[in-house]
Amino acid sequence: MVEKSATLITLNKAAAEPIHLQIYTRFKEAIEGGLLNDGNRVPSTRVLASALNVARGTVESAYSMLLGEGIFVSKGQAGTFVHAPFRPVGKSVSAPVRPPKASSLSHPGPVPVASGPSHVFLPGSPAYDAFPRKIWSRLASRRLRSLSAHDFSYRDPLGYLPLRQSIATYLRLSRGVVCEPQQVFITVGYQGALDFLSRCLSLRGADVWMEDPGYILATRMLEDLGAHLVRVPVDHEGMVVSEGIRMSPHASLAIVTPSHQSPLAMALSWSRRMQLLDWAGSAGAWVIEDDYDGEFRYSGYPLPSLKSLDQYDRVIYAGTFSKTLFPALRLGYLVMPQSLVDICTEKAKLYQLGSSIGPQMVVNDFIAEGHFSRHLKKMRSLYAERREMTRKVLMDVLGDHIEINAHKNGMHFAAKIISQHADKNIVSGFNQLGYGIHALSSWTAHARQPAHPSRADSPHNGLIIGFTNIANARTAEHAARQLQGFFT
Repeated sequence: MVEKSATLITLNKAAAEPIHLQIYTRFKEAIEGGLLNDGNRVPSTRVLASALNVARGTVESAYSMLLGEGIFVSKGQAGTFVHAPFRPVGKSVSAPVRPPKASSLSHPGPVPVASGPSHVFLPGSPAYDAFPRKIWSRLASRRLRSLSAHDFSYRDPLGYLPLRQSIATYLRLSRGVVCEPQQVFITVGYQGALDFLSRCLSLRGADVWMEDPGYILATRMLEDLGAHLVRVPVDHEGMVVSEGIRMSPHASLAIVTPSHQSPLAMALSWSRRMQLLDWAGSAGAWVIEDDYDGEFRYSGYPLPSLKSLDQYDRVIYAGTFSKTLFPALRLGYLVMPQSLVDICTEKAKLYQLGSSIGPQMVVNDFIAEGHFSRHLKKMRSLYAERREMTRKVLMDVLGDHIEINAHKNGMHFAAKIISQHADKNIVSGFNQLGYGIHALSSWTAHARQPAHPSRADSPHNGLIIGFTNIANARTAEHAARQLQGFFT
């Protein structure tokens, strides 16, 4: 099949269309025509470049577009494969697909699910095409070769000490968080951090402030852990702290996303930050600062972290490498207030909160050798370009139906639906094509109330759309045109 797919590509080097776009188009035509099917392996970039007598970089550009749209999927050394379980044979994939009738969406049946959603428009997904894989592979190989007998033994339950030292140094320089390595705890991602904190802070039955709308997985997890959630509304300045005080003045914990509210994207205002810290200090409450993508701000300097302003030592800072590197690492960290270090250390000895030592070593080398800071600088510039490009395409195609917030930060848009369409209906149909956008109303307390899914009656009716994996305007327009079909 590799040899067959190579013969499907014919080029016209005299045409005005760039060669990489010709390769991209020929592959899509072959898939649409049934000549290539889901699971078929395609040639390596080196082999195809040689067969077509073009530069390897030209083929890599075409493959990046196909990977970005989810039409191709890379399986490492096994090769690159067609991933088109939803592609109709003989039908143009760029044609808008109209949703099923509203009655069928009201009681959706089982839908075939691909191995994972396309990264196009997927919120919270870093740019996989821009990750420095060669550097990462070199560091990982070096670490694997140098493992000693000591490295195979039981490790510090708080995590790999050099990594904790590197994190403390990084936070001091980039986020204004002054801490010591003994305050840094390595966790299995943010969800692992919440699970660990629930044991340290005894959250079962306790009142916990949660932003409304707020991060859906954290909401579900805290409910499962037995916490009583107090859904505090969010406005243009972030969490309305005065409402939280009115609703539950003696809550044990507040969870906020002050740098980039998840999912509405605004930053918590200065006055609200001070109000929140003053409440925590007087009430003896804790505040978890979920700084999931605070490094990505495209206008002005990154905002100071909430913890850097905390004179009461009540803020627990939560960071993650899922957004800055890649989510498969499942690697996050907590910076504890000094008063929690001892009890949390004892709990860490019981529950072994950290991940395996290998990834921690590689991440530390990545930071210590300067690759992390260079990667973040590159991603800020790239995401700023992709954000603007995607925003323009979405407004050109869907401007009669949506409004996109103006906040120039983070890795996703919150797009308010201004026409009479329910976000859940749109997401249900669109994601059947292999995408992974989110309905904003599902992230709210309103989502728990019984409502007919075809009604646009949520106070937060909108779409959460990622832009980090939009490699070019053509990719954005293709996805936007498909999304447009569900607004008609």
